Amino acid sequence: MRIAALFFLTYLKRRLAYRGDLFVQMLDELLRGGVALAMLQIYASKTDSLAGYSADQLLFVLGFALVPISLFHCLCSNLYQFNSRYIIEGNLDRVLLRPYPIYLQICFDRLAIEDLSGAILGTILMVIAAARIPGFDCGPTHLALLALMLLSATGVVVGVFMAFASLGFWFEDRVGMMPPVYNLMEFGRWPVELYAPWLKLLITCLIPFGFAGFLPASVFIGGEVWPAYVAPAVAIAALAAANLLWRMGLARYNSAGS
Repeated sequence: MRIAALFFLTYLKRRLAYRGDLFVQMLDELLRGGVALAMLQIYASKTDSLAGYSADQLLFVLGFALVPISLFHCLCSNLYQFNSRYIIEGNLDRVLLRPYPIYLQICFDRLAIEDLSGAILGTILMVIAAARIPGFDCGPTHLALLALMLLSATGVVVGVFMAFASLGFWFEDRVGMMPPVYNLMEFGRWPVELYAPWLKLLITCLIPFGFAGFLPASVFIGGEVWPAYVAPAVAIAALAAANLLWRMGLARYNSAGS
């Protein structure tokens, strides 16, 4: 943990050396959240509810979904470059020589602290939505459950992308599967009742982004209670499967060679 803190402080100093660039990157993350908010307002203006949920309830879900993806961007965004930078270019050899967990080294090579602005925006949206939702429970037990759901949603996102990054050990491609998988997260922000059965199966069982947004958030807006109990288990399962793939991939890694 001490070394992890030093990694973070070192990267923070590097980013603060160029404050203007950091500020622009923070605005970029906020604009992405702003676009998602604008789309929600457009959809809400066309109907009184979507799958029985009001605009304020869906606003809470949007705010909820922004937090785990922003934390992922901050802590694990280097996974996007894993195939090209570490496997194809051979930089994984440098990482393997250091006496520190390999996955953490890769994450700490780039900490996108500017993306934390998205988590701040998501928190603000949740607070605004909660104030508008009649009977919203702000008690300590409910807030503790909210923290657990956010942690679980973050674990799901990290697990999914860690698993797909691990496939780079078998399929050496510079782009990899990350971009199309990333786009699937948009489905996790909306009520699963809107989707066809095959798509619902995809985002709840195969690539469980439904548990990174709507499903755990729905319990706070009058939805079903069962996602509150299933989401932590899904996060643990996703991280365990990703860790297994990661270790299997490392075992077959033979360096880039030249």
